[in-house]
Amino acid sequence: MRQYRSILALALAFVTAFLVSCSSPTSTKTLTYSPTQVERIQSYASGITALRGRMPELATLIENREWIDVRGFIHGPLGELRIRMGNLARNLLPDAQGQARQAAQDIFTHLEEIDEAAQNGDYRQAIRNYAEALKDFDAFFQLVPNS
Repeated sequence: MRQYRSILALALAFVTAFLVSCSSPTSTKTLTYSPTQVERIQSYASGITALRGRMPELATLIENREWIDVRGFIHGPLGELRIRMGNLARNLLPDAQGQARQAAQDIFTHLEEIDEAAQNGDYRQAIRNYAEALKDFDAFFQLVPNS
């Protein structure tokens, strides 16, 4: 009986070694953007960049304490920012999507704070959130592929 067990153990060892040698290693595929994806992302990014380029107008309105115009600017020209940033974030690689969504949410939070500050006539709160929104724009654009 003892001899039977050792032969069985030896046979199992050979089968195991054979199966392991025949298996192929799993390759990890690094995710990259296709040219089509980059083109789509750049299309979304150009619209967001144009809106980001209008932020100095908001700063001027805040500096001049034109609160009604500040609120109008946030809800008017910057009103479509949320949709554009969401579209861009959905097209990023999975590991960057969460960070992009968070940066976009931070921008929206700061714009809402500016809107609230304009409603209350609070210059300090408005200018502080304006500066933070610009930082969040920069963080968002760091996640966008260049080409």
